[in-house]
Amino acid sequence: MKKAILLVFMLSVSSGSARAQEADVRRLITGFITALQNLDWPAFRECWAENPVVYGPESAARSEGPSFESGWLFQFQRMREAAVARGVTSAPYTTIDPQDLRIDFPDPTVAVVTFHLTNATRTSSRGPIVGRRMFVVARTASGWKITHLNNSDVAPRQ
Repeated sequence: MKKAILLVFMLSVSSGSARAQEADVRRLITGFITALQNLDWPAFRECWAENPVVYGPESAARSEGPSFESGWLFQFQRMREAAVARGVTSAPYTTIDPQDLRIDFPDPTVAVVTFHLTNATRTSSRGPIVGRRMFVVARTASGWKITHLNNSDVAPRQ
């Protein structure tokens, strides 16, 4: 009987811990999206690990180290200019609406977050372009941080 009670207790603690981890990772991703929408560089940078890696559709090269910082700062500038051209002069400068968000934990200290984005203004001859996003997130001494981002854009098949 004692073993059964201990097992139930351990399962409930484990389940509560998993829910707390998922909530923490979800807060990180929400903070990342909010900072990106607001083009808030300090809040945005705080979401990332010390030396993150990014793969994106605009370059075949991996972005890391100094190219991570300069690449994102350039992207922030482009986003701000595009917003101003649309008449948007204050935050939020853009809207990011993740679809089908999924969080998996291959390890208690690592999460993989995936979602996709759709945007009616981004189209190809085959239809709207879908932006796929995959983050690797790690629990660090200062909390959950994004270590890797792979983003790709795809058009529907005909």
